[in-house]
Amino acid sequence: MAMPRDVGEFLIDCGLQAGRGSDPRPLERLYEHLVAANRTTNLTRITSEEDYWRLHVADSLSIGLVWPELLSGPLTVADVGCGAGFPTLPLAWANPALSVTGIESRGKKAAFVAEQARVLGLSNAAVVEGRARDVARTPARAGKYDAVLLRAVGDSARLLRECRGLLKPHAGSRIVFYKTPAAVAAERDRLARDAGKLGFSVIAPDPFSLPSARGTRQFILLER
Repeated sequence: MAMPRDVGEFLIDCGLQAGRGSDPRPLERLYEHLVAANRTTNLTRITSEEDYWRLHVADSLSIGLVWPELLSGPLTVADVGCGAGFPTLPLAWANPALSVTGIESRGKKAAFVAEQARVLGLSNAAVVEGRARDVARTPARAGKYDAVLLRAVGDSARLLRECRGLLKPHAGSRIVFYKTPAAVAAERDRLARDAGKLGFSVIAPDPFSLPSARGTRQFILLER
């Protein structure tokens, strides 16, 4: 199954540029590899092709709606808890100028993402195996990233403290949480208190629907 039309239109709205991002074949191959690997390794519960395009690919790249430069500019990104490679691999596919590092503590998932970056020709994607709080203490990774992304992870306030060491110290660098509106409502007040103590402002753009109403997403952006 090729990329559905509504997903393609959604990605254009997100800011997908011409170039490598105009050729969906790497993402089609990624789906095939994901399904094959998932038979022996628990990588994801999302295995139908329709859900792959809407709940993995479109969701990963929806970040362009609130931070367009991630789909066009030469930024450095850490994807904490990258799992089976989302948003690491779609971001690397969509923006060749981006340098994306997936951080994943589970070895089998980290190995899968590293192998997919290699076989799909995504030379701008890399993977580090380990926990974010430990990776953030290493000289090679501490303070190196314009953006730290967290998708399908836990409590935002706790993760802010664990991940902030990855972020560049200059103004404008951001930590971004992919959330649902319900999670934003539950976590925002506490997160705002903790973020303020650490020198971050909190931005929560309006919620939006993924293609074919396959879910509602809302971002929380913490900006230095």
